[in-house]
Amino acid sequence: CILQSRCRLNLINLNNEYFDNLTGVYVIWSGNDMSNIITVGKGNIRDKIIEMQIDKTVQESGSDLFVTWASVQNVSLEGVEAFLCSRLNPRIPHSVSDIDLINVNLP
Repeated sequence: CILQSRCRLNLINLNNEYFDNLTGVYVIWSGNDMSNIITVGKGNIRDKIIEMQIDKTVQESGSDLFVTWASVQNVSLEGVEAFLCSRLNPRIPHSVSDIDLINVNLP
């Protein structure tokens, strides 16, 4: 990973204890910059990244896939995810709850 904020989706070592009980939001993109956002999600980061590593739609959405994440308290997960989806317009859309957006710094 580069500064622990830009990791290759398919090469990241998820066995590291850092990921134990890590809950938050994640963003996956293709290429060297973040102009091609593939998907945004929330939950247990280890479990979600594993899902994205085997998700055919994600894997076929671009080459050179990267992921970044941020720890977020459970009470704020849906609002942060909704904000990220509204700002980043991921290529793989998914419905988010009709909830107040929680503004965060964009990756």
